[in-house]
Amino acid sequence: MTDILIFLLITIFLTFLSRKLNLLPNFTGENHQYFLKEKKIPLIGGILFLISSINLFYEKNLIFCFIILTIFIIGFLSDNRIINSPKIRIFFQSLVIFIAVYSLDIQISSTRISILDKLIDIKIFGIIFCVFCLMILINGSNFVDGLNGLLLGYCLIILFILAKSDLLYLIQIEEDLLLFFFLSIVIMLFFNFFNLFYLGDGGSYSIGLVLGFLLISIYNFSNNISPFFIILLLWYPCFENLFSILRKNKFKNSPIVADDKHFHQLLFFYIKKRFLKNTLFSNNCSSILINFYNLLVMLIATSDIYSSNFQTLLITINILVYCIIYRYLFIYRFSKK
Repeated sequence: MTDILIFLLITIFLTFLSRKLNLLPNFTGENHQYFLKEKKIPLIGGILFLISSINLFYEKNLIFCFIILTIFIIGFLSDNRIINSPKIRIFFQSLVIFIAVYSLDIQISSTRISILDKLIDIKIFGIIFCVFCLMILINGSNFVDGLNGLLLGYCLIILFILAKSDLLYLIQIEEDLLLFFFLSIVIMLFFNFFNLFYLGDGGSYSIGLVLGFLLISIYNFSNNISPFFIILLLWYPCFENLFSILRKNKFKNSPIVADDKHFHQLLFFYIKKRFLKNTLFSNNCSSILINFYNLLVMLIATSDIYSSNFQTLLITINILVYCIIYRYLFIYRFSKK
């Protein structure tokens, strides 16, 4: 417990210092950040997550620690408007993820889709497929990181489900390190939930990468788990990304330019207009509702983590629920005067 107490003190110190000196402030005012209002919330959550994740992996996989650091730096440069171009960010992300997949031999061993499995057996296609999946997750994590506690809460839910299903032990990391990782995210969630700091692009990219690496590793250690269970655990950020690309293409907008039409943003607007006038409460309630739904679905999924048919059914239901509610929220947001 000494380590987690030190982490708490570091969190308090960095939060106080950054807010006092206005260090690493968020750049509120862009269209997709319209509901955040405050301009002096420090983007230090990514730094704290970096500390926590490196502590988790440094004994077992020092190379992966370097990869996490590199992907964080890309996000950090984006947060500070040093890398403004989405195309340049995607290029560097792809390069780093490709190096990680190739050097660490990260691979998705089976998808239980025969045609796709035959393709990923070809090494270069397997690498490209893995890079594509991680890129979708990393940027999807960034897309959903728009409400206090949404991404960190989602991360905690996944870790809880993995622990409940006795799957965390498969990655062969000491229990003390896993416990520290879990509790450090709880601390970050508390500070983020009360608007004391944000994760920033660096934090959301890092979370997406770590979750992807953990889940691929767990699946490869136990192939009898359905790959669709892994997909279900990550369905929300991944589908948010894919849905956003399709939506923007339909409206002739660039798929890599941020907007204010993501699911969580529409839900925030709806709750704020219909029920709560306070921005922070509306923000937090929207986050809680989304994560509560995902927690329920994942708990149901744990009843049979080996059945691809069952997991596919749950994923399909999730997508239908998302699309139906999204359509209602979209009409409410942009049809009302």
